[in-house]
Amino acid sequence: MSTQTIAKLPRLLLVSAIATALPLEAAYAQLEEVFVTAERREASVQDVPLAVSAFNEQMIDQLQIDDTLDLINIVPNLFGGNNTGLGTANMYYMRAQGNDESVATFDPPVGTYVDDVYITRQNANNFTLFDVERLEVLRGPQGTLYGRNTTGGAISVIMRKPGEEMSGYLEAGVGRWDRTMIRGSVDLPVNDRVLTKFSYYSVDDDGYLNNTVDGKTYNAVDSTGWRAAFRFLLTDTVTWDVSVDGGDTQAANIHGFLDGDRRVSGSNITSGLPAGLVQKADYGNQVDMLNIVSNLAWEVGGGTANFIVGSREIEQDFLINFPVAPTIPDFFVIDNLGEHDMFSAELKWAGNIMDDRVFLTGGIYYMDEKNTTDWRSYLDLAGVGVPVPPSVAFLTLADRIMDNTTESLAIYAQADIKIGESGTLTVGARYTDEEKDVALVGSVTSEQIAAAGVPLEQSESKVTPRLAYSHAINDDMMAYVSATNGFKSGGWNARATVGSEFLPFGPESIWAYEAGLRADWLDGRLRTNLTAFYSDLDDLQTTAAVNGIFTTTNAGGLEVTGFDAEITALPTENWQIFATLGLQDAKYVDLPSGCSVPNTSFAAYDVDCNAATPKRSPDETFTLGTFVDFTVGELVLTPSVMVRYIGENVTGTRNAGPNDSTTIYNLGLRVSMATNDLWELNLECKNCGDETFTQSNLFIPYYNLPETWMASVKFRFGNR
Repeated sequence: MSTQTIAKLPRLLLVSAIATALPLEAAYAQLEEVFVTAERREASVQDVPLAVSAFNEQMIDQLQIDDTLDLINIVPNLFGGNNTGLGTANMYYMRAQGNDESVATFDPPVGTYVDDVYITRQNANNFTLFDVERLEVLRGPQGTLYGRNTTGGAISVIMRKPGEEMSGYLEAGVGRWDRTMIRGSVDLPVNDRVLTKFSYYSVDDDGYLNNTVDGKTYNAVDSTGWRAAFRFLLTDTVTWDVSVDGGDTQAANIHGFLDGDRRVSGSNITSGLPAGLVQKADYGNQVDMLNIVSNLAWEVGGGTANFIVGSREIEQDFLINFPVAPTIPDFFVIDNLGEHDMFSAELKWAGNIMDDRVFLTGGIYYMDEKNTTDWRSYLDLAGVGVPVPPSVAFLTLADRIMDNTTESLAIYAQADIKIGESGTLTVGARYTDEEKDVALVGSVTSEQIAAAGVPLEQSESKVTPRLAYSHAINDDMMAYVSATNGFKSGGWNARATVGSEFLPFGPESIWAYEAGLRADWLDGRLRTNLTAFYSDLDDLQTTAAVNGIFTTTNAGGLEVTGFDAEITALPTENWQIFATLGLQDAKYVDLPSGCSVPNTSFAAYDVDCNAATPKRSPDETFTLGTFVDFTVGELVLTPSVMVRYIGENVTGTRNAGPNDSTTIYNLGLRVSMATNDLWELNLECKNCGDETFTQSNLFIPYYNLPETWMASVKFRFGNR
């Protein structure tokens, strides 16, 4: 960590301390205790020896968390954005670990889970949140309890369960770019033993990117989703939760250029397309999903057993072009049709043993994933000024169908052992055995790949341990230290255009070390959660451009040293202040040899063969926000403000797309009834200053979302 960064730490913490040292009133005004399942059992977030950010339903509304991408504005040392072209896909960078590759042979390092079921594909990890009970963001590797592909961390979404009384809500709103939104949910208990819940949402807008060639507007969102949940109270000790949900989302992140304050495009992809190219009315990305989750829980052996079964079906239709300059808006065209099917089953048990001196969690996990990608890519020669006849205006780079599968089996156990009256020793490990295979037909075939000596199968067996010690200093303060191991499985360089370049890359592994302090002060009106961390990652999987073709390789190592802080204060019963601080110093180490000038080999080198700056890893991120309730007659007014500071960072391979530091702010106003909470008016504005910064760089910059606003009315009934 730089000397300047360290020097700023006391100042930033002092600012937070001053803000929270205002006169504190009303002894009964205390911060709400938030319970999490970060360690696969329910516990107070203040008692968990992990770096975890947790948001309950009320906090999700107050912080304007409308979809999973909004988390990057709140969680320390979390950065990212929509992937290039893919509005349904988020590329998360947590503690400098992340990747923007979405091809099916590559797994993201930050895993996303819904009701304990893993979302395997990045192209479906950005979704609208509705009827959510809680969000948990686990920073650092989670290799013991969550398994493979969580070297950076995990985002866990916990949906609401059906209630015992008829209740629900309905919300409708309008916003910028002719956005309309409707969402609602209703609990309909059949009897004391059978409970049901039905939920629906729809979001639609016209988009914000103006095409100066065809006059159309792009980057629109058209998303609908539904969920049916059932809870069967079979006996006093057996509960069965089943949910089925689905949705259809069209959301693109198409390149644009800045024309003053306008975001414009000059693409002409709708004309001169080659025969066989799948043409949509509005090009971009469409994802259809169907998900089934079953969780059978029963009390046995002094604890609780769970049998969790998940099924996810994803269909993707993707057509996009990538420019190289404002004057060359059409260059590289990708046309994908993908089908992704995942099945998982997990049997776990958690409970106290040895006279309650040990809490044991253990289980067995199985996952099977099958992917089929119909993949075509072209170079628009006419678009870059090459004098060719119309028949060859598009040069075909790839036209093939790829099938790849993953089969993973794991056994895990973790024991929390009481040491004396105040200490807890955590010892855990997970054994994972994984097999992958790939097959291709078309312009690149399995036979060509095998002839080049490239294996069509991979297997990996790995043990990932965890060791931690926590100590309860008193009833309101806990300190801990931990060492955690994680790994992410390998894959293939699937974007290769010839068999000899379809090279495998191996797994990456990480050891992460943390020291944390969790504390409540001033009778529960001030909360400070502080974490220092160091991570050492080997065989980093990273993507670079090699002669215009994207290549994923193992490029040396990555070391990250940093600090997380989350501070919340309740000066009065009706006034809350919160702040988060993220500091990190990331650097590549042990880089491979073979760099040449100009560098085209590894993203870990810059163009002069020096060690590059890890992308999307700002040294500093800082969030400060507040909301307060004012009673005016029969109304309660709750204004809110949140400011997010993002330090300097680079956003592309080989240090492309540098960003200066940026500050964005969100505003909100909630109006509710003083006598009841049946009706509620919400006004929210995000990026209210319309600040523009680069989230990714692929030939050209891809910018963050511009200023957005929404006005909505919510009606609750029953006990909601």
